[in-house]
Amino acid sequence: MKSKVVCNLSNVKCLRSNVKCSKVRGFSLLELIIYIAILSGLMVITANSFISLSKGQGQSQARADVNSAIRFSTELFRQDIKNATVVTTPIMGTASTTLNLTVGGTVIIYDILAGQLRRKEGAAAPIAVTSGNIAVTSLLFTRQENYNSITLATTTAVQILMTLRYNASSTDWVYSDTLRTTVSLR
Repeated sequence: MKSKVVCNLSNVKCLRSNVKCSKVRGFSLLELIIYIAILSGLMVITANSFISLSKGQGQSQARADVNSAIRFSTELFRQDIKNATVVTTPIMGTASTTLNLTVGGTVIIYDILAGQLRRKEGAAAPIAVTSGNIAVTSLLFTRQENYNSITLATTTAVQILMTLRYNASSTDWVYSDTLRTTVSLR
């Protein structure tokens, strides 16, 4: 009967039954390629997830900033127009990029310069209503009057059409929205 002797000498494992020796081996090349392919696939999926999250966050930020600027501008327009005693510009039936009205004896002017909506009150310097990351791409004011023959009164209203766009160099942050509203004087 032949005896089998197993001896471990560092990395060599020998079986003595007809002198068969084999080395303890690591990973084969095929196994390494498969592991690398699996890890590469996981890294691509993870990177795409981060890119999608970043793009979604950018679009969300742009949308929030534009909508905030629209709400703020609308509220200013409504307060000033409702409290106005006279609307000087625009004249009846024509559109203008400037709104000129009188509130409590003070002249208030709305206009755009270099893509920013501005509000000037009296002799003071104009103040930017929109921030630097929001551009006003179009602004039109139209004066409308409605004569009521029963009450013998004329109602004056101002229609506002304004488009705002988020200023961004990245296509991930592109967003614009249009405001269309009409506000009547009291």
